[in-house]
Amino acid sequence: MKIWSLLFFMVAVSSAAEPSPVNVVFILTDNQGAWTLGCYGNPDIKTPNIDRMAAEGAQFTNAFCNNAVCSPTRATYLTGLMPSQHGIHNFLHAGRLQTGPDAKNTLAEFRSLPEILSDAGYACGLVGKWHLGGNMEPQEALDEAWITMPHGGTSTFHGAQIIEDGAIRTEEEHLTTFWTKHALQFLEQQKDNPFFLFLSYNGPYGLSRFQLEPLRGPRANDYSAAEMKSFPDGVIHPWEYNNREYFGNLTAKRRYAAELSAVDDGVGSVLAKLTELGLENN
Repeated sequence: MKIWSLLFFMVAVSSAAEPSPVNVVFILTDNQGAWTLGCYGNPDIKTPNIDRMAAEGAQFTNAFCNNAVCSPTRATYLTGLMPSQHGIHNFLHAGRLQTGPDAKNTLAEFRSLPEILSDAGYACGLVGKWHLGGNMEPQEALDEAWITMPHGGTSTFHGAQIIEDGAIRTEEEHLTTFWTKHALQFLEQQKDNPFFLFLSYNGPYGLSRFQLEPLRGPRANDYSAAEMKSFPDGVIHPWEYNNREYFGNLTAKRRYAAELSAVDDGVGSVLAKLTELGLENN
């Protein structure tokens, strides 16, 4: 069993002077706890852009997880339903419902947030991880952009498989950077329309053996000598037996921090693009 910790940020600032619909950018990260952010007191990981959002917007001090794994949490965010209502109680395994002859959108029977917004005239798109089935083609009215992964797990951020234009291919660019680039393209393309962007990073992740590989990526140098004292050590929880190899491992800690700072860079780029387009107040 994989234990997931998910944190999301909603970028949506309304202007009382503007009668036009409020644009929404929904940013979801994968396997991230609040304790990893500067705004929640972490001294080791650099997250200035997310910290800025916390300072300028709303920061939660008490929150509850509807489910500890990935697919059910995503289903709840998009439908407003608890797992006992939408029926997704675990993460979708590789293949099966995601790609291949048995692929199926697990939200098909429900009316989701992007479908509601699409009916209201919003341009809706997904960039990043989906993990809710039927991955090869746009689902839930997210058809103005659909660039995702053929599965839910992450084994690398370089040379990873992605789905673009209905086909699976290998992407050599660092995956977080790649998602950010396409998110900025979506914002540029839809700047004159009300829009809903689901920017679903699969970073910082923190699971699988690639955590033990040497640091790579846009923020690797920032943490190559960091001690990472804020990360928990000691006795690993029995449920985390699959993660024993990298629990307490300094390389894994540094890699996680580097991947999270890369996500923070992406958040900063999105905020800057919204300002550039004159959309920061809507």
